[in-house]
Amino acid sequence: MRHCWRVCVCWLLSALCASGRSLEWFTALVRTEYTDPRTNITVQGAAESGRYGDTSPKESVQGLLGFPRMPLHQEGCHHDTQYSVPGLEEGEPWIALVARGGCTFRDKVLNAARKKASAVVIYNELKSGNATGPMAHQGTGNTVVIMVSYPKGMDIMEVLKRNIPVKMTITVGTRHVQEFISGQSVVFVAIAFITMMIISLAWLIFYYIQRFLYSGNQYRNQAIRKETKKAIGQLQLHRVKRGEKGIDIEADNCAVCIENYKPKDVVRILPCKHIFHRLCIDPWLLEHRTCPMCKLDVIKALGILVDSEDPQEIPVPESVAGSSLSVGTLSFAQEETRSEVNNLPTSSTGNTLEQCSSSKEDAGETTALLDDPGSEETREQTQNSGNHPSH
Repeated sequence: MRHCWRVCVCWLLSALCASGRSLEWFTALVRTEYTDPRTNITVQGAAESGRYGDTSPKESVQGLLGFPRMPLHQEGCHHDTQYSVPGLEEGEPWIALVARGGCTFRDKVLNAARKKASAVVIYNELKSGNATGPMAHQGTGNTVVIMVSYPKGMDIMEVLKRNIPVKMTITVGTRHVQEFISGQSVVFVAIAFITMMIISLAWLIFYYIQRFLYSGNQYRNQAIRKETKKAIGQLQLHRVKRGEKGIDIEADNCAVCIENYKPKDVVRILPCKHIFHRLCIDPWLLEHRTCPMCKLDVIKALGILVDSEDPQEIPVPESVAGSSLSVGTLSFAQEETRSEVNNLPTSSTGNTLEQCSSSKEDAGETTALLDDPGSEETREQTQNSGNHPSH
C-alpha cells in the first residue's frame, strides 16, 4: 500500500507539473516629459505603471509619442492606420499609443511597426481601472510592447490631442514569477485525486476482508488442532522391552527418524498397526493426520472430525490383517467387539464369549506388544512364584 501511494503521489505531481504553467513577467518604469506652452512649465512624471508583453524584448526605449489620427482607428487595428506624432523630426524614433480591443495585440503591434514605430504602448480598457494584464503577441519581432492603465493612457492622450510633444522613456522594472494552474489542470488533478481515493478504499476493503477470512481460518485451524491433539492422545502407547515379541530391536526402525527401536523407547501404535516413536509421529500427525507409510487418515479412522454426509469407514490393509505381525489386535477393535457382545441376546452371550476367548488364545503371541507394561511384569512375577517350591 505504501508503494502504491508513492506511485500515485508521483503521478499526481508529474500531472501538476505538466499541466501547470510558470508565468514570468516584468514591470516597466514609464517616464513622461512635456512642456506646457501656456505656462512654459516642463511637466515630468515617472511611475512603475507599465507591464511588458509576454514576448516583448525586455529593453529600454525612448522617443516621442504618437497616436492614430482617425477617431475610429484609436485601437490601431486597421493596416493603414495613420499616426500623428507632435514635434517629430525626420529620422527620430517614436512610440505608438493605442487603445486595447478591436483586434489582437499582434495586429496592433505589426500595424504600428509598419509605420516605423520603435515601440507600442497599449492602454487598458475602462472597466479594468488601474490594472494591467498579460499580452500574447507572438511574431512581433524586436518591437518593444508594454501595457499601461486606462487612466495613464487617457492623461497622455489629452496632452497629445493638444498637439503637445510628449517624450516617453521606458525602462525595465521588477521581475515577477507567478505560478498558476489552468482550469483544465484543476479538473485533471481532481479526477486523479478521486481515482487515488477509490483505489485506496478498494484496497482497504480487500485488506480487511482478507484479514477477516484469515482470522476465521486461524480460529478453525486452532479448533482442528485441538481436536487432533485429543485424537492423538487416544492412540495406544507402548514401552519397548528387550527380548519381547513383535519388535526386533536389531532390525526394526522408526520410518520417521530411521533409527532402530531401543529398550524403554515409547512407541505409538496407529490404527493401521504401523509403529513409530511417539516423539516422531505426534508432530507428524498434528500437521498431516495421516500415517507416513500407508497414508491412512488416522483421525477419520478414530471417528473424529468426520463430516455427517461422509459415512465412517476404517480401512485396514489386507496385508496387515492377514499377516503374522506381532503387533496384536488394536484396542478400538476390542472395544467394538465388547460393544457387539453387550448388544447380543442373553441366550447367545455365552457362545460369543467362548468364541472371543478362543480367538484371544489363538492370538496370544500377537497381543504381547499392546499389553500394559505393568501387566507383563505382573505375569512374570506370577510365573516365578508358581515355579517356587511350596513350603
